[in-house]
Order: sequence, then structure tokens, then C-alpha cells
Amino acid sequence: MNRVRPWVARREPWVPRLGDADRAFDVLRAEAFAAAFAKTYRTASEPLGPNMRANVELAASITLADRAWAHLEQTRLTREFAQAFDNFDVLFSPVSPVSPFPWTELFAQQVDGRVMLNYYQWLGLTYVATLATNPALALPSGVDEAGMPFGLQLIGRLHGDAALLGVAQVLEQAFAGDATLCRPRPDARALRQPRPELRAIVTHPPAAGGSCVPAMSPV
Repeated sequence: MNRVRPWVARREPWVPRLGDADRAFDVLRAEAFAAAFAKTYRTASEPLGPNMRANVELAASITLADRAWAHLEQTRLTREFAQAFDNFDVLFSPVSPVSPFPWTELFAQQVDGRVMLNYYQWLGLTYVATLATNPALALPSGVDEAGMPFGLQLIGRLHGDAALLGVAQVLEQAFAGDATLCRPRPDARALRQPRPELRAIVTHPPAAGGSCVPAMSPV
């Protein structure tokens, strides 16, 4: 089997001017939650969870000026990404800034020693692409230094979904031949065995190991 070798003409770092992307996402997210759940919020027969309630309540405190600013900031960020694709075909970044953590923790509370302001701020690497409205995907890329699954985020130009999927397919095929980069796969036989004593992944972690998942077949 011939190993696929992606061809790269040039690779360079790109540092976008993000401004206050976190705040813009907060406002637009709260706006969307208010539109979807404001009626449910007022109905006692359909209670919302604490995180959803917090988003709706945040929306109630946001002014029209806040919303106008957030939409303008999103437009600026969209243009920032559009200019980047004058020089690049694909942008790469990690999917997550932290190693996967125990399922008993609802979210990453700190990133590089910085306390997160809410339960989703640690996902900023991905929601910035959402704000810019560019197509993006997460490509499994081996494991990190802690031996946990690592994902590489690929961001494409606006309306370039098909081209982005093509790049991801070529990379996945190339990674499949590299033991350090191939998609991790758990031991399926071990997972089929009943484990009634497995009450917490923190105290009873699954055994590491397994092989790689084959790359996607060409369409």
C-alpha cells in the first residue's frame, strides 16, 4: 500500500487580531439562548438546567448596544479570517488547549493557570472559528504527552467545505501509516465485557492500548 504524502508549498504562523472574541461570543450565544428558551424559562412545568438558565439570564442583562457591538465584532473577525485565506489554504490549531480530563469534571476550570470565566470559555479555540463562520473540523491526531487523544483543528475558507474535507482525508490517510499520529482506538473486546464495578472513570480508568482506526476511503 502506497503511503500518502501531503504536499505543502509553504507553512507559516498566523496570529489573528481576535479583539474581545470571548465577550462577542458570550453576547451572541446568550442572544441565541434567549430566542430559543425564553418562553421555556418562564414555564415552571419545563425547568431548565442551571447552565441554560444562566445563559437566558445573561441575555436579559445585555443591552441593544452590547448586541450591536457583538455583531460588528463578528463582522470584523469574519473579515480577518477572509484576509488570511488570501495567503493560506487551510489554518491549523489544536482542538482543545488541555488534555482530556475526567468525566466527573464538567469543564476545564483553568487553562495555563488562567481561571475560566464560565463553563465554555476553555473551548475558545473552536468557537472563534464559529464566530468567523468558517467551516472547521476536528481530525484525530494520535495522543498528547499525557497519552490522551489529541485533535487537530482544520479551518477552511468560507464556503470551502468540500476542499476542507479533501485536505482532512489526505491528512488522515497520511497519519494512518504513522503510529504516533494515527487515530487512537480503544480495545473493543474489553469494552464488551460487563464491568459493574466501573462506577467512576477516575477510580477505575480503562486500560490503555489498542490499534489505529483505518483512514477514510476515497469517495
